[in-house]
Amino acid sequence: MASFSKTFTIPGKTSDVIYGAISSDIDRFLSKTPIGNVEVKRDEGAKKVTFKSSMASGTLSAKDGSLSVDVSLSLLASAFKGKIEEGITRWLTKTFPS
Repeated sequence: MASFSKTFTIPGKTSDVIYGAISSDIDRFLSKTPIGNVEVKRDEGAKKVTFKSSMASGTLSAKDGSLSVDVSLSLLASAFKGKIEEGITRWLTKTFPS
C-alpha cells in the first residue's frame, strides 16, 4: 500500500478558514478523482476532513497557517500516486493562492 503525507503552509489563514474551505470543496474535488465512491466525514471541532473509498483513504487536518494531508492508496491506486498528489497540490494552490 502506498501513502504520502505533506503539510501545506497557508500563511495568514486560521484553522477555521482552512477547514471551512476544505470542508465545503472536498466533495467536488473527490468527484474528479478516479478513486471510486467516496465516503466523506467532517469533524468541525477537530478541524479534520476524512475520506474513504475502496481505492484510497485520507485525512486533511487544518491548523492555523497549515494543512496536513495524509493519504493511503490501495495497490491498484498506488500506480497513480504521483498524479493524485499533484492533483491535491493543484487543488490547494487554487483554493489558497499565495
